[in-house]
Amino acid sequence: MQGNDIVQDSYLGQGVIFEGVLITLSDTIISKFHKQRGNWEKYLSECIPHELPLKAMIDSSVRLGVSTEVYTFMDSEAVDAIDKWLLKKGISVAVSAYNTVEELAYDLKFQRSIRTVYVETQEQALAIGLRAHVVDQKKAWIV
Repeated sequence: MQGNDIVQDSYLGQGVIFEGVLITLSDTIISKFHKQRGNWEKYLSECIPHELPLKAMIDSSVRLGVSTEVYTFMDSEAVDAIDKWLLKKGISVAVSAYNTVEELAYDLKFQRSIRTVYVETQEQALAIGLRAHVVDQKKAWIV
C-alpha cells in the first residue's frame, strides 16, 4: 500500500500445462526420431496445437495482463524449443520443465500468485489441488 491507496497489491497468475492443454504430442515415426535426437523444434512442429486454449492463454496474458507460466513434463532441454514455439504464436511467457505432476504440485505450494492451473486430466487436477481446472482442448477457458 502506498499513499492513500488502501488496495493491497496482488498479482493474478495462471499456469498452463503444455502437453494436452496447448498441444497434442505426436507419436509418428518421424516425430519419435526427432525426439530421440533431441531436435525439439522439429518435434514440436510435428505436434498438433489446440487453437482455442492457445488463444485463451494469449488473450488472458496479453490483453488482461494475467501473469502466465507454462509447465512441461518433456525433457528440460525442450524448454527453449517450447519458448520459441510460443513466441511464434505471439506470446513470451516463462516455461518450466518438471519430471512429474507431483513435483509441480510441490513447487506450486510456494507460488501463491498462481491462482489457477489449467490441466488436461482429472488425475493431474487431483495431484495439484484446488487451483487446478481441467479444460477441454476444444474449448477456450474464461479468466
